[in-house]
Amino acid sequence: MFAAVALTRIAPPILNLSLLLAAAAAHGYAIGGLVLTGFSVALAVCVPVSGRLVDRFRPRAVLLALLVVHVLACAATVLALAAQADPVLLIAAAIGVGGSAPPAAPVIRASWPAILPAEQLRTAYALDAVLNETMVVGGLLVVSGLLALAAPVAAVGVAGVCTALGVLIAVPGLRAPAERVRTRGVRGFLGPLAQGRVRVLLGMAAADMVAFGCLLVGVSALATSAAAPEASGVLLSVFSAGAVFSALCYGMRERDTAARPRLVALHAVSALLLAIVAATSGPVLAGVVLLLLGLVSGMRDTLHQLVLGSAAAAEHRTEAFAWLTTCMWGGNGIGTAVAGQLVGWSGGSHRAALLTAALAAGAASVLALMLRARAGAPQVQRQS
Repeated sequence: MFAAVALTRIAPPILNLSLLLAAAAAHGYAIGGLVLTGFSVALAVCVPVSGRLVDRFRPRAVLLALLVVHVLACAATVLALAAQADPVLLIAAAIGVGGSAPPAAPVIRASWPAILPAEQLRTAYALDAVLNETMVVGGLLVVSGLLALAAPVAAVGVAGVCTALGVLIAVPGLRAPAERVRTRGVRGFLGPLAQGRVRVLLGMAAADMVAFGCLLVGVSALATSAAAPEASGVLLSVFSAGAVFSALCYGMRERDTAARPRLVALHAVSALLLAIVAATSGPVLAGVVLLLLGLVSGMRDTLHQLVLGSAAAAEHRTEAFAWLTTCMWGGNGIGTAVAGQLVGWSGGSHRAALLTAALAAGAASVLALMLRARAGAPQVQRQS
C-alpha cells in the first residue's frame, strides 16, 4: 500500500512541472500557464466528486473506471504536445488529465482505519505524510532527470504510468468500512462538509498551504537578495528533511494527550518561526530556523491527518480526504500568487511574503481553537 502511495503521490508534481514546460516549449509560457491552470483547477474541483463516488459505490470499481479515462487523457495529452496541437486542444487535454485523476491518495488515507489496528494508525499517517513530502521533491527531481534525457512531454507519459501502477497495486488491498450509513437531505448532500470539525480542519489545511506557498516564494526571494539564488533549493531541502524526520519520529512515539491543544501549539510555533525567518537576511541563520520549522511541520501535518480521519464519518471519510487535497492545491496556489505579488511590490524583499506566511499559520492556530470533540469520535489513541 505504501508503494501505491508513493507512485500515486509522485505523479501530480511530475505533471505540474512537465505540463508547464512542454506547453511552454511549443507555445510560450503564457499558454503553458493556462495549460497548467486548467489541469490544477480540474484536479481541485473533481477530486471531491471522485471521492464521493468512491464512498457511494465502493473504491475498486470507481478507481479502475477513472484510471481508464485518466490513461486515455494522458495519452491524448502526450500526442497533442508532441504534435504541437492548437492551444485550445492542449488546455482541454490538460483539463481531462486533471479531472479524471483517480483519488488514490484520499482512498488509501481513508482505508487505513479499516486495514490497520488502532494502535498503528499514527505510524501509518506519519509515513503517509512523509511520503507526501518526499514525493513532491522526488517528482521535481524526476522531471529534471528526464529533461536531461528527453523532451518534457516524456515526463507526462511517465506520470501516467506511475498513476496506473499505483492504482493497480492499491486496488487489491483496499478495504471498505463494514457498514455504510446513507445520510439523506441537506446533510447527505454536503457529505463531510456538514460536520463542523471537518470544516475547521479543512480550513486549517488551506491556511497551512497558503503559508507553504508563501514560504516557497519567500525563501527563493531571500536567497536571491543574499546573492546566492542557488541556496533556495538547499534551504527548502533543509525544511523538507526536518519535516520528514519529525513525522517519522512522531509516528513512533506513544502519546495520549488531547489533539486540539497540540494543533494550536504547533501552528503557533510555526507562525513564530516563520516570523523569525522573515526577520533574517542571511541564508545560514534562515537554514537553522527552517530546519526547526520543518521539525514542527512534520508533527503538525501527521496529527492533522489523524484528527481528520477520526473526525469524518466512515461513510464520508474518502470524500473528506479528497476535500483535503482540494484545499491543499487551492491554498498553495493562493499562497504562491499572493507571495509573488508581495515580492514584486517590495522590490524583491522576502519579508512581506514570509510575514504573510506567519499570518496564515497564525490563522490556522486560531481555527484549531474552534475544534470540539465529536461525540463518539476516536481521539488520538492511547497505545499500550
